[in-house]
Amino acid sequence: MMTDEGRKCLPNMNIESFAIHPEVMSALKKDKEAYANFIALPQLYRRIRIDTIQSCLHRNEPELFNGRLKKFIEKTKANKLFGSWHDDGRLLEY
Repeated sequence: MMTDEGRKCLPNMNIESFAIHPEVMSALKKDKEAYANFIALPQLYRRIRIDTIQSCLHRNEPELFNGRLKKFIEKTKANKLFGSWHDDGRLLEY
């Protein structure tokens, strides 16, 4: 329901364009249990959580980046999902 003018403001929404920053991937791979759980997570959840973490890099907020990354790894290691990531199930098809 967006206009063409509104779509011009959007970033590339193609799933294939999403990339995980090497620093994030390296931190995940350091903990084998967390990484194994990460691989099993729903794709949408992974993209949303990682994007939330990586957005701090673009704004040059290293403390927030490190805090979010640490929390994500802790929750992932415990095999727990957190946050509102699927819009009450409406986004699960993406």
